[in-house]
Amino acid sequence: MSRPLRIQYAGAVYHVMNRGNARQDIFGHTNHYQLFIRCMSEMINLWELKLHAFSLMPNHYHLLIETPMGNLSRAMRHLNHVYTQRFNRLTGRDGHLFRGRYKSILIEEDAYLIELLRYIHLNPVRAGMTKRPEQHRWTSHHYYLKGTETGFLTTTRLLEYFGRRRNLARRKLHEFVMSGVPIELEKRLSGQKWPSVLSSANFEEWVHWNFVKDLDDEQLEYVPNHNQQVAEESLQKILCKIFETNWPSLKKPQGHEQQKRRAQAIWFYRRYLKLGYNELSKIFGLVPSRISKIMSKNDMVSSELNEQVVLSLKK
Repeated sequence: MSRPLRIQYAGAVYHVMNRGNARQDIFGHTNHYQLFIRCMSEMINLWELKLHAFSLMPNHYHLLIETPMGNLSRAMRHLNHVYTQRFNRLTGRDGHLFRGRYKSILIEEDAYLIELLRYIHLNPVRAGMTKRPEQHRWTSHHYYLKGTETGFLTTTRLLEYFGRRRNLARRKLHEFVMSGVPIELEKRLSGQKWPSVLSSANFEEWVHWNFVKDLDDEQLEYVPNHNQQVAEESLQKILCKIFETNWPSLKKPQGHEQQKRRAQAIWFYRRYLKLGYNELSKIFGLVPSRISKIMSKNDMVSSELNEQVVLSLKK
């Protein structure tokens, strides 16, 4: 049996889901949910994604993800692999945590984007875990209602569907969610086999013409090149200039402040050069577990520092 069609291009939006192996729980305690959110935040920063909605349930999760770089597969491999590693280490278990590859549906934005937001936010209500979506701590619904800004969730784009005035938009979004998921959509997403594309006929025709036409089967991964190729030498020079140091001192720091600079350099190496933990370990002389710990910190690099590096790379 061929795998479902997977289409990737810059700016695509997806509904993504995965479930525990043999339907076992992937979240058993509060710290497991918190760990997954940290891994998710790391994925979003590393692969330059936008997360518009999420719902974490005891044995599965739902995400609404936008991929400006067209790199969903690489990002999801990172998320599932890193969470499994850290979950196993935390719980003393071994082996696979998820039942296999994640499921994903490519979404036509105007037609189905807010419908999927509603579907995801009502997931704990459908499961009988709560009567109202905002009562479930591990969905994005309460973030939308409270107007809470986070480093991993983007709320502005979907709120703008409901109006420019933030308070009114939040109220209308809540009313829309509470009105329930249309039966037709519920049926399409309740089966074992998800559709590859959730869209109007015109969008499906565009997808077929650009990605599927003339293929013998429906297995395709279209990954455009990163729009900015970063050379390691260039990144080294930029970091040394910003940190006012030289590369040997940055690799082998003396003192707490310089150690912080090295950790930030590792973060930028991981983000822009896409190096694995073993490669980073060899470059910076740290064990991979230490690299992993550095990458798990959400506040490692401030937005101001990241902007400095981004602007320097563009010159």
